[in-house]
Amino acid sequence: MKDQEVGLDPYFRYRGKNQTRLEAFTDAAFALAITLILLSSSVPSTYQELSASMRNVIPFGGCVVLVIIIWYQHYIYFLRYGLQDLKTIVLNAFLIFLILVYVYPLKFLFVVLQNLYAGILTGNQDLINYTFTNMITFDDTRSLMMIYGVGAGLIFLTFALMYKHALSKTNDLELDEYERFQSVSGMRINLLMAAIPFFSALIALTGMFGQWNFLVSGIAYMLYPPVMIINGRIRGKKRTALIGKLNFDA
Repeated sequence: MKDQEVGLDPYFRYRGKNQTRLEAFTDAAFALAITLILLSSSVPSTYQELSASMRNVIPFGGCVVLVIIIWYQHYIYFLRYGLQDLKTIVLNAFLIFLILVYVYPLKFLFVVLQNLYAGILTGNQDLINYTFTNMITFDDTRSLMMIYGVGAGLIFLTFALMYKHALSKTNDLELDEYERFQSVSGMRINLLMAAIPFFSALIALTGMFGQWNFLVSGIAYMLYPPVMIINGRIRGKKRTALIGKLNFDA
């Protein structure tokens, strides 16, 4: 698939088509992260436990989707640039560390949110009470949102730094004008992706909304769709204009 470039940007010259040990090691770390998410639930020994574990399918699926999104970002980056220098290795190692630390609070938060929304939608007050008594106290939700926000923010900030590093290697990589534009776009997207979790963590840290703080810090993530759509349209128009300027084939 790398050689065929199926579904990839036809105007970008991909320099990392050969699989490196760095990529292979990182792929193993992503696989381990998904395994840790799965193993965070105990193996059921009774039907009642099996039924209870099936309720974790949605949180598990959500966690896997987020891990795959991060993995795809990593895949595209190394396919584009194929860098293996010391700074890339350090940033990549930090990214692996964040992902492996991030999976447990990620799964826990998804389970808490599932119970909360299921309780609200079904009117099951017992489920809500169980969640905020046995799983986590309401006061501790502030710390949970801070942990989640800082973790997610650092992951995407690391990607932004990796794109910045690739741009610093413009001459070595022989990046043309279009490739520089796409690299800036990649860095910009990841900075925006990092800004929203950091904003959510800031809300949790300040506690400015009192008893509604947990809800508001969660709603902050609803900024993703409008922010990403607006940024996509702006950069998309500039990309189209650049393609026309450079006389690329349509």
